[in-house]
Amino acid sequence: MGHMKAMVMVICCLTQAIITHQTGQFIGASMSFTIINGTNGFEVQLDVISGWVLGLGPCGINCSRASINSNTKGTREEVLHKQGDSHFFGNWTVEFTINNIYYAHFLDINRVVYSSLNESVLDVSDKACWEQVRTVVRYPMIPNATYMDIAFEGLSWRNLSMQGGYAQWHIQMKFTPQIRSDTGKPNNSPQTFNKPFYRLHLDKDNYIRVATTDPDGDHILCAISEYIEAGVLSILPNITVTKDCIITIPSHRSLGYHNGSMGAVAITVRDLNVYGETAGGRPEAFSTIGVQFLVQFLDNISEPIFIFPTPEGNHKFNIYLGTTWKIDVYAEPISPALINHFSCLGRQHEDVKIIYVKSTPVLNHVNVKMATMTWTPNHTDVGNHILCVGVEDSYG
Repeated sequence: MGHMKAMVMVICCLTQAIITHQTGQFIGASMSFTIINGTNGFEVQLDVISGWVLGLGPCGINCSRASINSNTKGTREEVLHKQGDSHFFGNWTVEFTINNIYYAHFLDINRVVYSSLNESVLDVSDKACWEQVRTVVRYPMIPNATYMDIAFEGLSWRNLSMQGGYAQWHIQMKFTPQIRSDTGKPNNSPQTFNKPFYRLHLDKDNYIRVATTDPDGDHILCAISEYIEAGVLSILPNITVTKDCIITIPSHRSLGYHNGSMGAVAITVRDLNVYGETAGGRPEAFSTIGVQFLVQFLDNISEPIFIFPTPEGNHKFNIYLGTTWKIDVYAEPISPALINHFSCLGRQHEDVKIIYVKSTPVLNHVNVKMATMTWTPNHTDVGNHILCVGVEDSYG
């Protein structure tokens, strides 16, 4: 009987944070990689989950919730043609080291990367005006390279009022491609999953947890991105990131936050087989990957909440082949709104079914709705998975 490793379940709310269609199509991304044995040797399989302003992303001008799980090949080409810019969805470059010589000039790898592109829609928020897609591409391993740095960048971010407006995006990952002595295989990076856009309370301490997992079972260490890892993004005032990827943003007016202001958060995620520090205080890591997303700060936010007995966010489950995972989640709206939609999304398009939704008062909570969700994995699903359960009210 096969075994499925721990699965992280993330509880998150989908709320109405409307992005208007101006310029600036990008609202965040996360990168990860696996090293696979291709027909001509080892290849790096790049996995990018990116967020875009609805109608300006690869999902196309008619993108809607009905587009979820669809392939973007045709719609991506339509948007590129309409924009008249073959680099509208970004550029790919690589730096590398061979025989202790660092080739610091970025090598354009767009042609190779985009020739292998496979892309699909993960999530869409019609009312909040954003889309999220998963892009999988491959790039041949550079022979004899002992270090590689692959970057994804382009123009431009959604208007970042706290960081200089329509800025260039830059997100990268670094890794050593050699065979690991502990596993006898090449390293695989950590994997993450989060929304591309969060609406946060002004004048409060806001908390965001980025869900992470590692295919090799390595320790994961998170930190705020700095220097080239952050691109041109400055660090939001007083933001902190814990080692286990909990982000705190104290959005007080005295720190420069204002109603309606927008900014980008950039964090770096590393994987280590032991906790250790170099002489410079930086952890020795097999790889580093980037995670970036958009945040907006508002005076008043009315959003549904998950209540007990819904499992806490970041809950881990072990699932065995031949069994069905089942969970009940409970959500309550802020009156007079009503709960009208549940979702369960995975970065690998896991076929989670919502089989039952009903109104069910819990203690003194009278407008609660409960949803029952199930997933029956097969042998191709063996490994780590991250699922995000969402709820939406009648206000979107």
